[in-house]
Amino acid sequence: MNNILKFAIVLLLVNLVAASILAGVYGITRPKIEAQKRLAQEEALREVMPGSIGDKLEPVEEEGRVKYWQVFKAQASRPVAYIFVAKKYGYSSVIESMVGMKKDGTITGVRILSQNETPGLGAKMIEIISSRTLVSVIKGIFSKDKRPEKEAHPYFTEQFKGLNVKRIEISEGSVQAITGATISSRAVVDSIRERGLEILNAK
Repeated sequence: MNNILKFAIVLLLVNLVAASILAGVYGITRPKIEAQKRLAQEEALREVMPGSIGDKLEPVEEEGRVKYWQVFKAQASRPVAYIFVAKKYGYSSVIESMVGMKKDGTITGVRILSQNETPGLGAKMIEIISSRTLVSVIKGIFSKDKRPEKEAHPYFTEQFKGLNVKRIEISEGSVQAITGATISSRAVVDSIRERGLEILNAK
């Protein structure tokens, strides 16, 4: 009985020490994590909404949380576009994406913010396909032409640009699903359509 009590006390002390260490580490790293999240959000906002469409963002909040952003052009009093976050459960995780959308529902850009789908399948939604080869890279090193390369984006999210949220679907003429990951692909499409229509219908 004494041995069991000793083991219980030791286990309790170990758990207390471990919990204290974790709390301390979290307290130290939390500001950095929050700063990284803010930077990622700012980058995503710029990516999904070109400056040529609107150059001023105004958050629409509810109970202290941002529901979506209104996008204004110059000194215009009415928004010309919106930016929102869409979420839906895919195959194995909640997929969260940021979307830029004009007033008529035309999508200006999509960026996946978070997902934990199956590697090699659903996770391909953030995969960037490059046409560069080893030979072209080596040639580029010795080339005198040092023009910056065009920034590459994931091929899956690039499909959304120019489509209308009112009509997007998984089909040959709209958004093509990732091979072997139809559930993940459909979750992204459905979440964007549903959230986009919710914002448009509220106007």
